[in-house]
Amino acid sequence: MRRTFKVQVVDEAGTLNRLTSIFVRRQFNIITLSATPTTQEKITEITFVAEIEDENVRTLILQLEKQINVLKVEDITDTNTYNRELLLVKLNTPKDKEAFYKVIKPYDALVSILKDDQTHLYLQAFGPPYTMNNLLDDLTSFDIEQVSRTGSAGLI
Repeated sequence: MRRTFKVQVVDEAGTLNRLTSIFVRRQFNIITLSATPTTQEKITEITFVAEIEDENVRTLILQLEKQINVLKVEDITDTNTYNRELLLVKLNTPKDKEAFYKVIKPYDALVSILKDDQTHLYLQAFGPPYTMNNLLDDLTSFDIEQVSRTGSAGLI
């Protein structure tokens, strides 16, 4: 099952490496990873989204909590959180722009065109991971050249 973990750490060299090594040793696949400084000096929050079976969650949390520089570990999967991602897409300029705009219209508040020139169209989208997945699925009928996507950022 895909689960989301929020880990608060003291920001020092090697901390992220030690944390990701726990996932690797246990053969848990990290889907996304996002790290950001907090308002507290030298404190960083890391959000991991990973494929982990329910029976392994407690063990993972205990392993993470044992690490040097780890202040707090939370499984926020089933909590009332706000998770958002940024999606950037570069595609060849659609021949039928009307069809393209029809596809992105339902996402209107979440999608904006960054640049539209004669050869390429660049767009950005912002929203929950499932919405970004749906948008990418809807855009598959167009000639996508490049996709860049951030990891989930979440607030509890």
